[in-house]
This record gives sequence, structure tokens and C-alpha cells, in this order.
Amino acid sequence: MLWPTFPFDPQETLTSYADRLSMFHTGRGMERILRDNRIHHEHFVSGREEAVMGFAEAIGHPVEEIRRNAIRVFQRSGEFRGEATSKSFLLPQAKRYCPACLAGDGGPTDWRFRLLWGFRHVQRCDRHGLWLSATGNAAASCLRVAMNDTFLAEPAYAAAEQPAYLDWLRQRVENTRSEETPWLADQTLEQILAASEMIGAVLQHGHKVKLSKLSPAETEEATDIGFSIYSEGSDAVVEALDTIRQASPASAVQAGPLAHYGALFDWLDRRSNSIDPGPIRDLLRDHIVKHSAVEPGSKVLGIEINERRYHTLYSLSAEVGIERPRLSRLLRKLGEIPAGATEVEGANMVFEASTTVPLIKAFQTAIPLRDVPEYLGATNWQVEVLYREGVVQPLIPRTARGSVRYVVFGRLHLDGILAKISALPDKIVSDVRGLHPISYASQRGAGRFEHLFAEILAGRIRGLRRMNCMA
Repeated sequence: MLWPTFPFDPQETLTSYADRLSMFHTGRGMERILRDNRIHHEHFVSGREEAVMGFAEAIGHPVEEIRRNAIRVFQRSGEFRGEATSKSFLLPQAKRYCPACLAGDGGPTDWRFRLLWGFRHVQRCDRHGLWLSATGNAAASCLRVAMNDTFLAEPAYAAAEQPAYLDWLRQRVENTRSEETPWLADQTLEQILAASEMIGAVLQHGHKVKLSKLSPAETEEATDIGFSIYSEGSDAVVEALDTIRQASPASAVQAGPLAHYGALFDWLDRRSNSIDPGPIRDLLRDHIVKHSAVEPGSKVLGIEINERRYHTLYSLSAEVGIERPRLSRLLRKLGEIPAGATEVEGANMVFEASTTVPLIKAFQTAIPLRDVPEYLGATNWQVEVLYREGVVQPLIPRTARGSVRYVVFGRLHLDGILAKISALPDKIVSDVRGLHPISYASQRGAGRFEHLFAEILAGRIRGLRRMNCMA
């Protein structure tokens, strides 16, 4: 077992610690101490389990303590503390550093590459408020080699207030966060930061934003804006999706999700297939289905949609068998298309299938006011007062445009009234004294006919059915 050793810094990457320890014992780099302990260099640098365990045993440190800061690197992806990551999300290579931190460490053999500096979304040192500087050798696994004996860069202060997501990330990595919402606790680091960055970038820079073109300051700003939304939960994310869709330059009804959501949809549809992006994909899919006329059988973000939830004017015309010009006029009468909307605006609208289709079909089989008395078995006067009182309701509300010219009633509504009447008991006790037809009771001061009728249907007044009249 190696002796003496110095304490393992939980803020430091494993490869950085191994290099410092090797320089202390051998005066040479990490390769020497690994070779002396028969540990494969490439396997150790890529975070293989057997190499990490062998190193921990050789230096006498608990395996779990060492393993926590090992970054597993695969050919196309990575892993950190059991969480799958994309290859660029967290790198073990010493590509960036904080000049103030290294100055405080001492000489090159004491420089420590902090774990947080390897995260792609970390652009500044959260301890000193400095932008991270680039090293000269981005492939090196320790700062001593990456800096190549060059002088430390001049500190560059970040003027803006430190983003909240940096504090959250440090506490999450160091396991010092006292509590966290289930929404965040159930997601990986990359799922949270990647979704935050993409939402913030689209909101800040538009639908065609390219993350690779953003400066470090712009990347940080986008992630901070997105995190302030994403950390609030799914409702806040849906509100952001509303904003993104409303800001889309797409106006045609046939415009697809890429036009409405831009880079956010492109990322979830094509660029995040290797790593599960988390609940943001389901939220966007639901948003697309809710606001777009998705054809049944279409695949949206990897899931086939079997039920239509919304129609365009074109698909609705095919569904109900009404020509589009006539259907457009009908939808205006029904209030589904605003009265002041242009023909283009109406053609670009979507209509909820579960309510609009039954409404149109009900209108096609509707009964005009003049035929309602015969349908209900009532007098003209009774139907008129029930209509005026709102007990019998027309398909087009009385206050809506066109309600005077198109007073028609849905069969389903009228059948419901008849069903309630039919459900009344029809057997009368032997003593019928005190029982009177509803018209007689109304004439004798019991109340207005329409009020008594409504109370009986609601079950608040006991009523009996006898042949074609009520008592």
C-alpha cells in the first residue's frame, strides 16, 4: 500500500489527484504510479471500474470515495455516478481553469483540476467570479501537463450576477443540498441542464439558434434563463412552450413542429437519441398534440399518436362531410371561429375534435324551434317559456351571433329531457287526493310552470308521470 498519501479532495477529478500523488512520490506523472501498481493507464483515464478499484486499493483510500469522482468515458457517451451522459456533457480532460484557484493551490505540481470545470455548462468559477480560461493542451488529463509550464492567464471577471444553477449544481455534486423538489430529484444532471439550456437559448436567441455558435457568456445566460423556468416544474415548462410556439414565425396551418418549436424540437427529435432527455420530451409531445392537428398514426418524438385530438378546417371538412366554405360559415355561427377572423386566420385555426365534431354532427341533425313541441309532446307555449327560461337550450347560445336566425336544438339535449321525464315514477297510490297536473298546480299559485318543471327535472320537487302528463 502506498505511503504516505495526502487527503483526497472531493472537488478534484480522480485523474488530477492521481497525477499530484505521483509527482509527490516519483517526481514523474500519473503514468508512473499507475504502471508501478499494474494499472492500465487508458483504462484508468476512461474510468473503468477495475482500474479505479485497483488504484483505490493501492493508495489505501475507500473505493466509494474514489469512485465518486471518476468520470466514465465510452466511445460515444459517458457516465457519472450512475447517470448516463453525452460525451461532451462532462469531460475528464483539463480544458479550462480558474487562474485564482490555481494561484491559491501553489506550484504546478499542486494544481488541482476541479470537477465542476469539466461540466460543459460551467463557464465561470463560482468561487471567484472569474471566466474560466482555456489551457494550451485540451487533451491532457491534468493541469500540470495541460498548461505546459505556461503562465496563468490574467483574471477576467464576469460582471453579471452569478447564475442560480451554478449553486444548485455544486450542491448536487457535493451532496450538500438539504432538499430538492421531486421534479428535479428524479432527473439527472444532464437532463436538467440540457433542457434548461435549450429552452433558454430558444427564448433568448430565436427558433434557429445554434448552441455551438453561442459564446460562453451567452451559453451561461441561456442556461440560467432556462433553469429559472425548468426548476419551477412542468407547469412552468408548458408556459415556456406556449411562449415559444407563439413567437414562431410560422403561420401556415401545415407548418410542422420544427417550425413551431425550432431548435428545441430538432434537439429532442434527432439530436438526443443516445441519451434520454427526460420529461421535457413528453411535455413537448403533449404540447404538439394539444395545439396541432396531428393525423392518427403519425409519430411525434418517437411515439405513435393513435387518436386525433385536433382538426384543421380541411380535416374537419373531410370528417363531417361538409364543404369547407359552408363549414367555415357554420363554425362562425357556432362561435368556434371568431366573428372578426379573416378567411386565412380561420383556415389556420385548429379545433378540438372531442367537442367540435359532436357539435357539428348535432347541428346537422338538429330540430328547429317550430318542431320542438311535437318532439317533446308539449304545447307551443310551454316550449317558448322553457326556451326563454333556459331549460330547453339551443345549439347556438341565445347571446351568440346568428342565434336569432338559427334557433335549433340538438337531439341529444332533447332526448335527455325526455329521458328524465320517463324516469319519473308512473304508479300512483290509491289515494290520489292532493295530486294535480303541473299546469293545474301552476294556475293555483304553486309557481310558474317553467320553474316547477325545472325543479321536477332536478329532483328537488317530487313528480309523478301519468300517461302523457306529470303530476
